[in-house]
Amino acid sequence: MKTILGLLLLSCSMMASANDNSTMDVSVNNPNFVVTLPANPTTGFQWKVVRYDKNLLILSNSAYEGTKTNLIGAGGQMHFTFELKKGKSYPESTVLVFKYARSWEPKTATIKKIKVNFVKKDGN
Repeated sequence: MKTILGLLLLSCSMMASANDNSTMDVSVNNPNFVVTLPANPTTGFQWKVVRYDKNLLILSNSAYEGTKTNLIGAGGQMHFTFELKKGKSYPESTVLVFKYARSWEPKTATIKKIKVNFVKKDGN
């Protein structure tokens, strides 16, 4: 029975991790864009950027913003600001990969993939 319960929990966690993807549209006419992810550093978890195309983008800033509440342990948001490199020919899209984990438990990380669609001047 414990084995079945363990397998069920493992499959649920894999499904949650596998479905943790999203898409955002970014205009190539704007110099930067921000990715915002829910965060709660009081739990020991931190977001890290695992992968992005350094030929197209510059990670210019990352900052945590707490909620406007006095509740102890309340979460907030992590903001990652990316700049588009000038003079580049942008592909249709690229993928940003983030990891949410505790430094002492890297194998239990949640992976978040964000597909960034580059929108050209003509709207495509």
